[in-house]
Amino acid sequence: MSNLSNRKQDHIDIVLNENTEPISSSFDKYYLPYCALPEIDMGKIDPSTTLLNKTLSFPFIISSMTGGLEKGEQINKNLAIAAQQEKVALGLGSMRVIIRYPEMLKTFQVREHCPDVPLFANIGIVQLNYGFTAQELKKIIDGVQADALFVHINHLQEAIQPEGDTNFENLIPKLEKVISQLNVPVFAKEVGHGIDYNTAKRLRDIGVKYIDVSGMGGCSWAWIEGYRLPDSRNLGHTFRAEGIPTDHALKICSKLQDITLIAGGGIRSGLDVAKSLTMGASYATAAKPFLDPALKSSEAVARTIQQWKKEFIVALFTSGASNVNEMSDMECLKRD
Repeated sequence: MSNLSNRKQDHIDIVLNENTEPISSSFDKYYLPYCALPEIDMGKIDPSTTLLNKTLSFPFIISSMTGGLEKGEQINKNLAIAAQQEKVALGLGSMRVIIRYPEMLKTFQVREHCPDVPLFANIGIVQLNYGFTAQELKKIIDGVQADALFVHINHLQEAIQPEGDTNFENLIPKLEKVISQLNVPVFAKEVGHGIDYNTAKRLRDIGVKYIDVSGMGGCSWAWIEGYRLPDSRNLGHTFRAEGIPTDHALKICSKLQDITLIAGGGIRSGLDVAKSLTMGASYATAAKPFLDPALKSSEAVARTIQQWKKEFIVALFTSGASNVNEMSDMECLKRD
């Protein structure tokens, strides 16, 4: 258990204190269409949307961070309180630890703090090759009363991680079997290196309805794992910038029908959330900007969400959009 706790603490320390973003955010390359005279009362703009039949104040999900250690419990509680207050969705960190160490479930149990917003359980897809079945996933989902399950795809991170699980054979048919046995939707997500068209298509074809492309432009988990290795010229350094940038991942995956896309990877403001809607996403997600506030208080997290929501509303206002649907119908422009 100590090795696992040390790894999770390493991740927190590295994200807070090291450069973990090897390339600039995709969203810095774009700007929204600007309407000089929008003929809109900003106070009447409706930034809300729905997800899993629950109302969000704007199309945002706090992405998965941590759990399974003392700080993880406080982080998740602060995130949950703020998510409930500000009406945004919340993803929990990887939960495989609770199968081996059931006492760690308490670090993820925050439903009482966020009863009215979508809450996501979380497990790595590769665990389906390491003994996990639908039974284990149901324990994870039921243990936190989740509305849905994030299944994260992170083969590059696992390849770099000293303790990594790297058997990714035949996971699509196993996931398809699991999906048919679960009573909540499964959302597939990368962890910062992007999802390609063919993978997205295969996921859609087995019943995955939501995909978080989580592309390059935010934290590189290959690089984060690289910081945990002794040699600075290690695999994590070599592969730190490998993957698909978020804008490209959204572009290629939006060609698919019957899939809802989530923009992750380099979302750093409410303005970026608005830009992501013009690129084919229905929601946006971020983790790193909320980690430091979550270590402080729920109030600090709430203030960050409030700032992002205000930025999102101003982005709609300057574009002449009075709601999320009108923003989604627009197209971002690329800077020269």
